[in-house]
Amino acid sequence: MANGEYFDRTKRLLAGNVLWVAIAAVSCAGFLLLHTILSSISMTTLVASTGIAQTVDVTAAIATSIPLNFDVPKNFQAKTIKAAAMPGAEKVIALTFDDGPWPETTEQILATLKQENVKATFYMVGQPLKSFPEIGKKVLADGHVIANHTLHHWYKQMSPLVAQREIEDTAKIIKEVLNVETDYFRPPGGVLTNGLVAYAQTQNKSINMWSVDSGDSHPQRPSPEAMVKTILAGATPGGIVLMHDGGGSHANTARAVPQIIAQLRAQGYQFVTVPELLVLSSAVSAPLAAS
Repeated sequence: MANGEYFDRTKRLLAGNVLWVAIAAVSCAGFLLLHTILSSISMTTLVASTGIAQTVDVTAAIATSIPLNFDVPKNFQAKTIKAAAMPGAEKVIALTFDDGPWPETTEQILATLKQENVKATFYMVGQPLKSFPEIGKKVLADGHVIANHTLHHWYKQMSPLVAQREIEDTAKIIKEVLNVETDYFRPPGGVLTNGLVAYAQTQNKSINMWSVDSGDSHPQRPSPEAMVKTILAGATPGGIVLMHDGGGSHANTARAVPQIIAQLRAQGYQFVTVPELLVLSSAVSAPLAAS
């Protein structure tokens, strides 16, 4: 290559590099400005008021492989709750789904929640999560909260070691599949005395019961209309609604969810996750103990 041609090409490349450097500098300045603005807003405010922060956290955690932690407010650690007291006139309620992830049903429910812009809490069993990891990942990617619902969904009495393994082995699967660590736990069947809750309390987990049961786990599945009627009758501010997306066919639940959301909204309710519910409640009172 002749010297003249070499120097001409060098000048052209240098000019291009200067342009890219300038673009990078402007982009960096914009990012720093945005970071400064967002840093002035508390995470609690973003999560409780808008739901944006949680979605951003999910996206960032997946993108950077940093574990996403669903932590429990201090005054709810090692506590068993069925509902949470709300400040002022806050009319909020938490939708929860147990026993998934599960083919078809979980995905149908996710589609409705996404369409309605509602975030929920999913209490996952270790074995189906291991069998259907991609469905579990979709739950997380859609911005929902992941919680622990044991490995085998046993109701029986357990030794301290078996109870530990039921919870910790599930936590391990959740971490391996979803890169999530969660301190939210629900005992299968709501059984409080078989050893699971005793172990969960030693780990400062939040033991989450419910204030209204949709009845969708009964052998004779209620109709969607019956589920809607049950939930509307039992709905209260700060309440926790129990439904199921796994452990068998829950097609009626999937069909009921749009009606549940629409009719609760018509009564003035807003939807939050269980962690958001506890954050809102933390400022006003202790948890409402399970009966």
